[in-house]
Amino acid sequence: MKKLLLGALGLLTVTLAGCSNALTTNKSTYHPTALTAVVKGDAKTKHVTYQVNDQTKHQVKVAAGTYFFQVPAAPQDQTVKITAGNAHKTVTVKATTKLATYQTFAKQYNQLVTASYLPTKVQKQLQTAQKTQAQTKKKLAALAKTDPAAAATAANQQQAAAQKLQAQLATAKQKAHDQLLPTRASDGVQNLVTTKDATVRANVQDGQLMGLALIVPTKQMKTKNGQKQFGTTFALLGTTLKANPKTVIKKFEKVLKDAKSNSSSTNTKTIHSNGIRFNTGFSTDHLYIYMTK
Repeated sequence: MKKLLLGALGLLTVTLAGCSNALTTNKSTYHPTALTAVVKGDAKTKHVTYQVNDQTKHQVKVAAGTYFFQVPAAPQDQTVKITAGNAHKTVTVKATTKLATYQTFAKQYNQLVTASYLPTKVQKQLQTAQKTQAQTKKKLAALAKTDPAAAATAANQQQAAAQKLQAQLATAKQKAHDQLLPTRASDGVQNLVTTKDATVRANVQDGQLMGLALIVPTKQMKTKNGQKQFGTTFALLGTTLKANPKTVIKKFEKVLKDAKSNSSSTNTKTIHSNGIRFNTGFSTDHLYIYMTK
């Protein structure tokens, strides 16, 4: 009886040990980098199921005993439940700081992109008109009291100039159409703009812009047009985020130079500007720049 009991206890110990080793994670707490947190671990099953904050369940394959999946960064801590057969694990993905409210960012960025297609002279006219709009309105109101005819003439001239400017803006917007961000974006990691020169990818959660990625084919960086488009897009994204584009681009040029001297390097370099982190990385055929706080 004693031998039978000891045997049963031994079997139970082996079984419990087997369950505890059936599923592991390399961390219990994850901090997102770039747009997501990458959860990794080992499992003795063909698939692993995970669920973030009791939402929809997802399944990933286990390859050579190892699995991984990505959890998009969010403004609050996220609880991730992982299951492999009868084994269970729970990990936490820590909150990150948003870059901006998505709709506000998209509106400001699209205005800058559209303006970049206007002649320099017209850009200055637009900036002046925006800055002096309230002051001009007051002057016209004051002039209308002393000289109604002159005020009417001035108002007609301003209206004609405004209509001409609006027509130029409409033309510029049409030219910039493929590079404009959608005014609304669903939750998750998604490509907002895709052209042959660059892809703008974003992580949006609950209407908040959590992170951005600018992805550029390295072959496009070898052409003048590709370099120009990259520089413009990079500068406009940085400007909209209130970073200092000139400082960032200057530092980026050094990173690019270092990458060229060591083409096999895939190390990520970080550039800081006004609270924004620009993480740069390289693959064999693409350049990646991630923007987060």
